Amino acid sequence: TVRLLLILEVLLGLKSKQGDITATFLHANVPEDEEIYVEMPLGFEKKGKVLKLKKTLYGLRQSPRAFWQYLTKKMNECRMQQTKFDPCLFVGGKVMCICYVDDLIFWSLENDDIDELANKLIAVGVDLEEEDNAAGFLGVQMERDTETGLLELKQTDLIDRILETMGLDAGTAKSKWTPAESKPLVKDSDGAAISGDFSYSSMVGMLLYLAGHSRPDITYAVNCAARYMFCPKHSHELALKRIGRYLKATRNHGLVLNPSKELKIDDYPDADFAGMYGYEVSSDPSCVKSRTGYTITVA
Repeated sequence: TVRLLLILEVLLGLKSKQGDITATFLHANVPEDEEIYVEMPLGFEKKGKVLKLKKTLYGLRQSPRAFWQYLTKKMNECRMQQTKFDPCLFVGGKVMCICYVDDLIFWSLENDDIDELANKLIAVGVDLEEEDNAAGFLGVQMERDTETGLLELKQTDLIDRILETMGLDAGTAKSKWTPAESKPLVKDSDGAAISGDFSYSSMVGMLLYLAGHSRPDITYAVNCAARYMFCPKHSHELALKRIGRYLKATRNHGLVLNPSKELKIDDYPDADFAGMYGYEVSSDPSCVKSRTGYTITVA
C-alpha cells in the first residue's frame, strides 16, 4: 500500500509529510469491562494498596489493539475513513494517511491540507509530532529528484549494518557485481559447519527486509539462502557474504519509482522441473523438487 501511494505521489505530484505519535501505548483507555491492577512503583508504596489502571501501558497484551481502536476513533472524528482493502489506510476529502503502529505518512495536493488534518488530530488529543517531509519511513530513505520528480528508495543505513555484522565494512573487503554464483545453492548436507561469525537467521532477516523494500535485485539470492535457516552450512554462510559483497559494491543504489501514466499491472510466472537434480544427492527427494514463482509489477 505504501509503495502504491508513493507511485501516486510521483504521478499526481502529491505533497507528503511524516508524523510520529509519542508514547504510543499510553493513550488508550482500559475497557470498562476489564480490571487491571499493578503494584505501586518504588518510593510510592502503601501497605495493602495497589493501583488500578485507567490507561494502557507498554507490556500489556491488549495495548496494541487498544491503541489501534483509539487511533481509528480519532481518525474518524477528523473525517478520515478506513478503507475496506487496507485497514491501515485512511482517506479523507483532501488527505490520505497510512499508519504503521505509531508512524504515519500523509499525502495531499497541498501541504496546508496536511497541516490542517495534523492540527485536528492534535486538537482531539493525539500526541502527534509532525516532520517536514516523508524523507524516511520504517528505515527507508526516500530521495526525490527535483528535476524529474522521481522517487528513489534507499536503505544505506541497513546496508552499513549488514556489512559491519558480516565483517565486510573494512576497506580491504572485496566487492562483487552479482549477488550470487551462477550455480544453485544446494543443501550441502555433508558440508563444513558454519563459522558462527554472525547469526545466520538474523542476517537472513535483515536481508529479507532490505530486499522487500528497496533492493529487489537481491531477492532471489536471499530466498535461496533462507531455505537453509535451520540447517546452515559454511557454504550457505559464504552465499550470504557474497550478497554482502554485492551490496558493498552497490551501496548507494536503490529502487527508483518511475511509473507510467497508464498504471499497468503485469504478472510474470515461471517454473522449473526438478531444478536441483544433478547438483545434490540424487537419492534425496529435496533435490528433485519443482518450484514455481511469480513477479507482479505495477508501473
